[in-house]
Parts: sequence; structure tokens; C-alpha cells
Amino acid sequence: MNRRIAVFAKVPKLGEVKTRLASVIGPEAALECYAQLLEKAIEASACFECEVWFEGDVGPDWIERGLPLRRQSDGDLGERMLVAFVDGVTLLIGSDIPLISDSYIDRAMDLLDSSDVVLGPTEDGGYCLIGMKRPTEDLFRGIPWSTSGVFRQTVDISRRIGAKVGVLPTLWDVDDYRDYQRWLALQSSHIHP
Repeated sequence: MNRRIAVFAKVPKLGEVKTRLASVIGPEAALECYAQLLEKAIEASACFECEVWFEGDVGPDWIERGLPLRRQSDGDLGERMLVAFVDGVTLLIGSDIPLISDSYIDRAMDLLDSSDVVLGPTEDGGYCLIGMKRPTEDLFRGIPWSTSGVFRQTVDISRRIGAKVGVLPTLWDVDDYRDYQRWLALQSSHIHP
């Protein structure tokens, strides 16, 4: 099995990322938060075959970094993820997960040895990681993205089509001010143990 990982991300541009959070903390702080979380996702994926799949136009600063960059396709989130899997990606992770780590991703790869689908659930009812041995279109159609039922519905569909599901520990993502405060506290604890 290949170890290709897609980090799904938006191009980190002022006013275009974490817009709901930006309405509370300002676009500059939201951009800084997003950029740091994206770096964390890339760092966690670095020991695998990592590609950054961007939504938006990538500037020269990203091209100069030498990372494999791919443009996400058109369509809703499910359609864009499916394209990555059809292209040969094994795992796909989000770009705003403070606790994502290489060991978490490695555990997902291990679970794929005995599962058809692997999911890393998030506290808000979505997932931050999805892996599969082969592209399974059913898991990306008719899902109400960005709702609290995404994880549960994906598990239900997987089971209905006979796919064995491996589930990782639940993580959290940064979507709102409460998440942002939690992320800041996590940052502080790493600076001052």
C-alpha cells in the first residue's frame, strides 16, 4: 500500500481563511492561526509522501518551498476529496487540527492494514482524517458537509456497503472562538512546560 497523504487546505490568504473565527478575532489573527495549523499538518505528514492539495491560487512563496502541490478540483468537499483518492492518495487530512501528529497518521496507516476505511473523528461530529484502500464514491456523495453528522453518516454508509471501518481517537479542530482559546492555551503549554 502506498503512503501518499493529501493535506487538504485553503491557500492561507488574509480574509479568506477561518472567516467565522476572523469575525471575532480579526482577519490577521485568524490567518496566523490557520497558517500555524497548516504548518503543523504538513510537519506531521513529512515522513510520508505528503502533498498539499490547495483550494485557491498558490503564490510563489509556496512554490519555492518545494512541496508537492496540487490544486483541488471543482465541486463540493466530497467531490474534491474523491478526486484525490481516485488520483491515488491513501490518506487525506485536514489543515486545522492542533493535535495532528506523525504518530496519529502512522496509526491510521496501520489500521488500513485491517480496515477498508479509516476515520479520525473530531469533537464537532466531523472527521479530520479519512483513509481508504480504494476510492469509494458512496462515502463522498450526499453527505451534509460541515455538519455534526458527517462522521456518523460516513460510518453508517461504510457499514451499509460492507466496508470494515477503523476509527482513531477523537481530535478537535479550530472553528470558533472557544476552539481558538483552547489552541492558544495549547500553544502556551508548549512554550512554558
